[in-house]
Amino acid sequence: MTEPVATVTTELTLDIFGIGEETIVRGASIIVAGRTRADAVLSINGVIIPMDADGRFEVTVALNPGPNLIEVVASDLDGNQKSRVLTVIALPEA
Repeated sequence: MTEPVATVTTELTLDIFGIGEETIVRGASIIVAGRTRADAVLSINGVIIPMDADGRFEVTVALNPGPNLIEVVASDLDGNQKSRVLTVIALPEA
């Protein structure tokens, strides 16, 4: 008789570090960093972003003057998706 195989399911998460829903920065770029499941696929504004073995990522995103929308999406092989849309307001450098 075959023993049932236990499967471990980890919920898909998406954490963004250091950026809130409306962040104001001075300059033409911002670093978007965070963490999701290591087996997820991550994209920022439609571009696939590489992650390390722990699911951590860090990428510099170019900004236009004024308000910018940054969409971060994590997806897994089961079709689950977590997303965050951040508004970053870029002011001229002082």
